[in-house]
Amino acid sequence: MDKYLLEIGVEEFPAKYIKSTQQQIVSGMKKLLEENKYEYKEIKINSTPRRFALLVDGISANSEGTTEKVKGPAKKIALDENGEPSKALSGFLKSKGLSKEDIYFEELNGVEYVFTNLVHEVEKIENVLSQGVPSMISNITNPRAMRWGGKNIRFLRPIRWIVSILNDEVLDFDLEGISVGNITKGHRTLGSSQIVIDKIENYEKLLEENYVIVDEEKRKSIITRGVNRLAKEKGGNYVHDEDLLEEIVQINEYPTTFIGSFDTEYLKLPKEVIVTPMKDHQRYFPIENDQKQLLPYFISVRNGDKKGIENVVKGNEKVLVARLEDAKFFYEQDIQIPFEEYTKQLDSLGFHDGLGNMAQKSNRLKKLVKSLGEQLNISEDIIEHARRAAELSKADLVTKSVIEFTELQGTMGKIYSHISGENKMVSLAIEEQYMPRHAGASLPQTTAGILLSLADKIDTIAGLHSVDIVVTGSQDPYGQRRSALGILNILIDHKMNLDLEIIVKDALFNYVEDFGQNFDYEQVTKTILEFITQRFRNKMIDENHKFDIVDSIIGQDKKDYCEMFEKIKAVEDFFGREDIQDVLTRFVRVKNISKNADTLEVDEQVLNEDDKKIYALKVDLELIDRKINVHNYSKALSRLANLTVEVDNYLDNTMINADDEALKQSRLALIKNISLRVENIFNPTTIVRS
Repeated sequence: MDKYLLEIGVEEFPAKYIKSTQQQIVSGMKKLLEENKYEYKEIKINSTPRRFALLVDGISANSEGTTEKVKGPAKKIALDENGEPSKALSGFLKSKGLSKEDIYFEELNGVEYVFTNLVHEVEKIENVLSQGVPSMISNITNPRAMRWGGKNIRFLRPIRWIVSILNDEVLDFDLEGISVGNITKGHRTLGSSQIVIDKIENYEKLLEENYVIVDEEKRKSIITRGVNRLAKEKGGNYVHDEDLLEEIVQINEYPTTFIGSFDTEYLKLPKEVIVTPMKDHQRYFPIENDQKQLLPYFISVRNGDKKGIENVVKGNEKVLVARLEDAKFFYEQDIQIPFEEYTKQLDSLGFHDGLGNMAQKSNRLKKLVKSLGEQLNISEDIIEHARRAAELSKADLVTKSVIEFTELQGTMGKIYSHISGENKMVSLAIEEQYMPRHAGASLPQTTAGILLSLADKIDTIAGLHSVDIVVTGSQDPYGQRRSALGILNILIDHKMNLDLEIIVKDALFNYVEDFGQNFDYEQVTKTILEFITQRFRNKMIDENHKFDIVDSIIGQDKKDYCEMFEKIKAVEDFFGREDIQDVLTRFVRVKNISKNADTLEVDEQVLNEDDKKIYALKVDLELIDRKINVHNYSKALSRLANLTVEVDNYLDNTMINADDEALKQSRLALIKNISLRVENIFNPTTIVRS
């Protein structure tokens, strides 16, 4: 079995794009090997700021080759009168690199033809890799990828070297003249720039000797152990932040933890004002005591060894103090003015070109939270809290603290509104409007906050679509995908049944009122709902729900995504029945037959006895309706499954398309009424049958 090491050496790579690049490298290598009939035991990738290191172990061909049966010319034109190859056969043999001994004759549809068995040997792994790896690297895509040094390859950072070793031997290839060999580089300042990799198994050891720890998990362990130890020494616990930890792992090749301190005077500031400069600007871990109160310490990580660490500590303390001084100054300036006064400055703060300013957005949010609250049957006092929060929602954007620390938008609004005496629910809603702040982040929890968060996101999507700013491909500069997912997560997590079409239309109408915009109201509504529905579909499939079940439900007219989610779960459970294939056959049959129904009205006078038995099932249908209305889709489906057994027997013994038109339409209506109950839950014709 073969072993292959590929290292792509780069200038310092942005941490947030490392994982996506790793995924592309791994998937590219898997595809390359599998397409060329090779299998592998393990593919492992690690990264540092200056390298992507891919190790493929246990490479072997999964066959000795394939045999292809190829038909040639008919026998009657393949041989001359002496039994020798004719021009037709000679051309065939030459094109396949064969001789006369390689062919045989076989009859096909009464005619004898020349046949041969071509053996396609598996390409040598050396050729597969040397030919395929350059393309694999060239196909990696990242936002803002650029050309470097006059080369055609586009990459987020310049590629400076490549290590390519197969079974401890250099596997050379050409990638626009970039150096390919067995020489890598150590730490930029502490290690050698000429490290010869003599054996693949020595790769990590040689780099560690040169102050590079390639294994990400090992770096992560070093950091977490060091951070925990330093925090405990001060009688506290570090504030865990997985995103911050992952970033620090990716920006350090040789991590060394250290602890610094700051004056307790700064602890008088709100916790968020201290933590934000630490985490978001300096990548420090704050330390808390057991009561979650901040301690006057921070922990950071140096990319290097312990030499001169005391100077590093002093330098970081100076930087943090400067940041905290700024934060203290801005905070003290901001609280001199009642929070509501800041709303007067929103007229001069633009929302988006063509969509007015933040004062206008705040007014639209006041209207939209009211619409949302009424649709969701929220109490009047909560709606008023949400309206007040909407009125103040953007005020903190013009405060000095948020202008300097933009990450604090909403958070400072909560703090300043509380200081100014606003209701606690109003203050919390102001902060929660931006939730979730990123994928997997916390959702708003207060009802007023939920209303404002939904309104803010729907207003943004509606406004951008109204001026034809839609998401295309990977381009989403205004975060509309994130907003749509935020809406869906809030509705589903909080089990809120809401027909989003109504709210989207309200949001668009608000823009018409504000600006008299001239756009195709119905078409823009449709485009927005299609956009959100596609996000819902992607979310469901990402969460391992079956695509055909998802597709059978998302096409329904009512855009209640919480209801759709409940139906998906119910249908998936229903599909666990042993007789599900028979049930689906009955459901599809009923739907197909009912397509020609012109009415749902049944004329009892024209029905015979068998028809009346099906008509009598309307009692069951009313019970099914009640189950659907209370979202008990499982019970409704079970009753439909049982009911359609009788319907199926009826269809086997009844001519639906009777000569009498009134009887025909009444029979079709009987079936249509049953089919509609099934379709109210899911469309059986979209299910992929096994």
